[in-house]
This record gives sequence, C-alpha cells and structure tokens, in this order.
Amino acid sequence: MYELTNCPYCEGDFVIKEIECQSCKTQIRGNFKVNRFHMFKPEDLYFIEIFLKNEGNIKLMEKDLGISYPTVKSRLKNIINTLGYKSKTGESEERVKILNALSEGQIDVKEAIKNLGDIK
Repeated sequence: MYELTNCPYCEGDFVIKEIECQSCKTQIRGNFKVNRFHMFKPEDLYFIEIFLKNEGNIKLMEKDLGISYPTVKSRLKNIINTLGYKSKTGESEERVKILNALSEGQIDVKEAIKNLGDIK
C-alpha cells in the first residue's frame, strides 16, 4: 500500500473526507486531518508507546520488549527515518547488523570487534 502524506503536486496537507470500515462497510464523512503517525504499523506504534513510557531509556525498552540493544536502536532509527528525519547517532546500517549478529550469537566478540574496526 502506498502512503501519501502530502499532495504530490503542491505538497499541501490532505484532508480526508470519507472513511469506511473494510469489514462492515460503515462509512463516516467529514473533514479529518491526516497525522504523521497514520503510516505506522500497529507494532511500530506499540514500540513508540513503550519508548515514551520508558522516557527513551533503551535499557528499559530492551527489558519490556525482550529485544537486544542493537534491535531497539535499529527500530528507533527506522521510525525516525519514516517520520522524515535523519538519525543523528551516526551509526551505520553495517554497524547495527554487526551488533545484531553479536547479540544473536551468530558471531563472537572477537569477530565483532574485527568487523567494527573494518567499517570506514
């Protein structure tokens, strides 16, 4: 599904005039503004909720979500990018992949250090 957030012609804001339930076909008409969070999947919205609940503390997010630090950072970076911002951490995708592989036991610490040292 393609997500439009602004008019492709003038970049103005959209107003939704009608929505319909896909299941029962109930229709609601009116003027509804599109918000920036409509483009997220439910699991991304849950991640954002946990981020806010934990006041951005990644260690608490790891615990609540049962995922590794690199996975939290990667998901956070994807959300930042989806909102149209650039991540300011400077972590490359390659670095995140290496750290994920380490946390999942696919590589050992020695190999991770070597691979991180090879990143330019």
